[in-house]
Amino acid sequence: MKNLNMFCLALEPNHYKFIKNLGYTPVGVGENFFNQDWLSDKSGKSISEKNKYYSEYTFHYWLWKNYLDQIDARWIGFCQYKKFWSLKTYETKDVNINNINNQVLRKIPEEYEK
Repeated sequence: MKNLNMFCLALEPNHYKFIKNLGYTPVGVGENFFNQDWLSDKSGKSISEKNKYYSEYTFHYWLWKNYLDQIDARWIGFCQYKKFWSLKTYETKDVNINNINNQVLRKIPEEYEK
């Protein structure tokens, strides 16, 4: 079992490679077409037609109704493309494409297990 499964929501299909390189699960939301490599809120029990009003919450609903039992991780998390979790505070000027892989949250620390 993995420690963390982070779902990264994006509106643009061209963000796929960046999200995968972070080790996150890419989730396509909105009206653009996302191929089968992405998770999407447009299948199964879905409220994706409400995405323009509720944004990523339509995916949270989809995950709860269709996918929750398939997650093999102790923790799950959500982020948006260009908005990531970290355990340290960074100044915006100190975050860039070259160092973001070392700054994003990849694992929940053991002390959080309690």
